[in-house]
Amino acid sequence: MTKSKLFLLFWPALAAGAYVLIKNFAKPRRKSDIHLTTQDLDYQNLSSKDLVSDHLTDLNEADGAELQELGLDPQSLERLIENRPYRSKLELVSRMVLTENVYTAIKDKVGVAQGRKPIKVA
Repeated sequence: MTKSKLFLLFWPALAAGAYVLIKNFAKPRRKSDIHLTTQDLDYQNLSSKDLVSDHLTDLNEADGAELQELGLDPQSLERLIENRPYRSKLELVSRMVLTENVYTAIKDKVGVAQGRKPIKVA
């Protein structure tokens, strides 16, 4: 090949590569909708009475009727009950029990009693 043909092939290939790089790096990064606090990250040592006094629903002890008051759809409610026990309410998202949007809607209404108590695994 002559130099002029190589020149004609090189520049379009370089331009295409630059375009792909710019497109991939120029994408805005998705921010998480979950705003964590130290209270969310800590395994709480609250009793069920503490949760009730704070008007929170205990994820490990509440029955189906109490959990329905949170406004969950039937599939989410079933997953929430099946995946008990929880040590922290953040496990709802980390264990993919609920989506981030559903968690954001109920996170101020729920809590976990005895979160520091070891979980018995079968």
